[in-house]
Amino acid sequence: MMMSTENCSQVRAPSIGMRALHVDDLPQMLALQASVYPPALLESAQVLASKIGAVPAGWTSLAATDGNTLCAYALGYPWRSELQPCWNRPLALQHDCDVLYLHDVAVSPAYAGRGLANELVSQLMRQGQQLGLSRAILIAVEGAQGYWSRLGFVAIPTGSTDPAFGGDAVLMQRELAPPGSMLLDTA
Repeated sequence: MMMSTENCSQVRAPSIGMRALHVDDLPQMLALQASVYPPALLESAQVLASKIGAVPAGWTSLAATDGNTLCAYALGYPWRSELQPCWNRPLALQHDCDVLYLHDVAVSPAYAGRGLANELVSQLMRQGQQLGLSRAILIAVEGAQGYWSRLGFVAIPTGSTDPAFGGDAVLMQRELAPPGSMLLDTA
């Protein structure tokens, strides 16, 4: 029996960085969005720019990057729970907000399965806590209700959604964890 030893030098994968999402990211956001959503759920550059910029001081949506490549993003912002979130409409800065609205979390298929969505959501939820918000809401689309349920979100039985989100859209919520506790159960 003959044995050979291969060169087992490990190639270390570049680390994924997390940073604030910028308007300069729009071209890559549009491409990423087109790779994960059906055409009816694509938002325009103008709308995405408004959702990056129309936020209170100290707030940021997030980007996960691999070098210069945007591999995931999460758009979230303080919101007023009595207002119905709308799809593909420019965002205006809201005042007297009482909830965190998680508008969009998108992960490139090439980076799926690495926990990027959970990390981005967790960071947005920490920001919500820092702003004194006690609850997060979102609209699950394209069958994502199961994913969000695993993160502690529950459907709001009386919640209605903008028809532009699609017929299977579900309004969901969860309490933000008190400071110092784990925000997401990723088990």
